Amino acid sequence: MSAFTIDICGLFQPGTGATDLGGPNTGGHQPPHWYEQYGMDFGAPEGTPVRAAFDAHITRPNPHIPAADTPKVYGAQLFMRAHNDMMGAFFTHITGVPAGLTVGASVSRGDPLGTVCRSGGTDTHLHWALVEIIGGAPGGQYRGVDLNEFLLGITGTDTVTPVTFAQDGTPPVPGGEVGPKIYHLGSLRGIQEGLAVLGYDSGRIDGLDGPRTQAAVSAFQGDQGLPQDGVCGGDTPLALAAALQAKGFQVDGV
Repeated sequence: MSAFTIDICGLFQPGTGATDLGGPNTGGHQPPHWYEQYGMDFGAPEGTPVRAAFDAHITRPNPHIPAADTPKVYGAQLFMRAHNDMMGAFFTHITGVPAGLTVGASVSRGDPLGTVCRSGGTDTHLHWALVEIIGGAPGGQYRGVDLNEFLLGITGTDTVTPVTFAQDGTPPVPGGEVGPKIYHLGSLRGIQEGLAVLGYDSGRIDGLDGPRTQAAVSAFQGDQGLPQDGVCGGDTPLALAAALQAKGFQVDGV
């Protein structure tokens, strides 16, 4: 799996601005779905035009049906993926989506997607989320991306920043280049990264030994014929190192 770089621009016209109403893993942005857990709510007035952040193709458009709006679920929904099918985005709380945005339609960075809409007493905002698809769609591993702080700093569609996705479970790097990845299996974070690239979902890569990390370790141990205690000790780090090296990755710390 090779790293790749996508040019990403702001979501609003120059000078519109946006306020931070909550990023990934805050408030109602919770698992299990990446497009909810990794949601980024950008406050903007009703009617504010919303633009595509990168070149993509539409994979699922759900039209805005005002009669079906609820306080939390309202407006059109757009799922799209980059043309390499290795990352994508979700947009909602919009209306007036152009009629041509059907399944398979291409959008270019800066193209109109609709306008911010209102429902009840909720502050008007755009909800959107980004995902990296490790290994590529449709069979790859979908991992939500937290670029909230960086994306709030992009002030308009005329500001374009390359974002590099490493395809190894590590966070994307705005404006950066990625070199050969070395998995440091002497740390829990490195173990989480190694499990992720092998297809085991350890949850958020944060260096914390939570239930999802333990479940991922246990699943890996089971596939390797090792005792399933959920602890990356004994022969488990060696087995993890061997599995990563078999995929062509470099490791240390074992």
